[in-house]
Amino acid sequence: MLVQTPAIVLSIVKYGEADVIARLFTRELGMQSYMLKGIRKSRKGKIRISFFQPLTQLEITSQHKGKGNLEYIKEARVTPSYSSLHTDIIKSSVAMFFSEVLSQILTEQPSDEDLYDYISTAFLVLDHSDHTANFAIKTLLDLTAYMGFQVDTETVDLPYFSLLNGNFDNNGMLPHHATIEESELIKQFLGTKFDQIHQIKMNREQRNSLLNLVIDYFQIHLHVFKRPTSLDILKQLFDS
Repeated sequence: MLVQTPAIVLSIVKYGEADVIARLFTRELGMQSYMLKGIRKSRKGKIRISFFQPLTQLEITSQHKGKGNLEYIKEARVTPSYSSLHTDIIKSSVAMFFSEVLSQILTEQPSDEDLYDYISTAFLVLDHSDHTANFAIKTLLDLTAYMGFQVDTETVDLPYFSLLNGNFDNNGMLPHHATIEESELIKQFLGTKFDQIHQIKMNREQRNSLLNLVIDYFQIHLHVFKRPTSLDILKQLFDS
């Protein structure tokens, strides 16, 4: 079956001397792995290794067999193209972080057009934005809604955020609770649009603490989720 679909590059793994296995989250087929033969040595081919940087958005055509084996891409083109995501050191570090996060949480993800459209839009926003410091926290919290453990917004009048239950309560002395300060910051992110997140003011210590907390939240609710290795790099990038 010939399938044409938008796709987002999550990761690549070298295979042999010239081949690559690429993991793509596609709009029509969900998570897929593709064998790209000879791509590391080919300089004139229509499909180039530069197409497969983390979170590059593609339009691909593949001969999809659907038998659980590696698929093959017949055609690929970059669209829409980024202007700064892969050249700005901060944005490229954020992209690397999310390539790790998404590779974990979308391992066996079937087709989900709403989730695909959210991810596609989020990284186009990052590409065009001058405000990147709060992007990772905002996006992680948004993703919880698609993963089934979103923060309960009906309990925001209570002071403490419970990582176990995903709601706010009065039990701040119990384990797995955010501090009042962290809880208030989480509340500020809920429902806040991308073009408003720079208005949430935090210093580096506060931001790193909140980022750690959200990663802990993922680990509690997704038992196979591991702390991304690029997290420490990301935490060094934002001074204010």
